[in-house]
Amino acid sequence: MDSSLPEILAAYDERAPLDHAYTIPAPWYVDERIAKLESKNVFGQTWHVVARADQLTQPGDFVTTELAGEPLVIVRADDQLRAFYNVCRHHAAAVVTKECGTANIFRCPYHGWSYGLDGSLKGTPEFDGVCGFDRAKNGLLPVRAEVWEQFVLVNLDPKAV
Repeated sequence: MDSSLPEILAAYDERAPLDHAYTIPAPWYVDERIAKLESKNVFGQTWHVVARADQLTQPGDFVTTELAGEPLVIVRADDQLRAFYNVCRHHAAAVVTKECGTANIFRCPYHGWSYGLDGSLKGTPEFDGVCGFDRAKNGLLPVRAEVWEQFVLVNLDPKAV
C-alpha cells in the first residue's frame, strides 16, 4: 500500500544529530508527489541560471528553456532583458520553437498569433470582430528575469526578491 505524502515526508528527520543522521528515504527520489513539491517549492520559487548574458546582447536575441515543467523564452528587447512563459495565449502552443536565435517578432506556429519582444500581442489572424476581446490582456505572461555577473537568471515566483 502506498504511503501518504505526509507519511513519506515524516519518514526523514532533518533535525537528527549528525551521529543519528541518514539519507532521505527512497520514495523521496521516485515518488511523483515529491517531484511536484520540489518543482513548486524549489524550482518554482528560487532563482535559476537559464543562459549566459553574452547570448542575449542584441535586441531580438532569444533563448528558450524549461524550468519546473514550464516552457520559457528569454529575450533581449530594445529596453531590457525580458522573460515570458513560451505559451501562446490562444491555443497554448509553444510560440518560439527554436532553442536560440534572433527575431523581430514571435509568431505561434499553430494559428499565427504574433507577439512583440515586449510580450505584447501584435497580430491575431482571422480573429477580427470577436466581441469582448482585449488584445492588451492577451500578451505573453511575464516571468522575472535578472542578470547577475555573466548569467541570466529567472524566477517563476512573481514576488521573488
